[in-house]
Amino acid sequence: MSQYAEQSAKKFSELEASHERMKELQASMEKIVKNLQEGQAQLSKASEETKKRLNPVFEEQHHSKKDRDCLDQDINKLFNVYHNLKPQPQGQVMENPYQPDDIKPDAMLIPGWRWNVLFREGSLETAS
Repeated sequence: MSQYAEQSAKKFSELEASHERMKELQASMEKIVKNLQEGQAQLSKASEETKKRLNPVFEEQHHSKKDRDCLDQDINKLFNVYHNLKPQPQGQVMENPYQPDDIKPDAMLIPGWRWNVLFREGSLETAS
């Protein structure tokens, strides 16, 4: 029976120690929650102050974007008016100034170059 009493006393002391540790943990968690709430309050206060400080800047940028959009619209309107004032060909088809006979095989697509320059060292030299 004394062995049972010793085990019970040991378990009881462990339970008391565990209970004390739980109280310490609960106090620690309450402290952490309190710190988090204070931090959240400080963060929201700083956020409000930042919003108040930056709101005029945001409004200025917003207005300047509006102004830019209006300016772009005005430019587009003026361009359309100018485009409509230019004389437009009415049903006239512009003829191609280059005829197929004008295209020679020694004319290169790169202006100023000729086939004989490109093939000078090869066997495909063409006379100019």
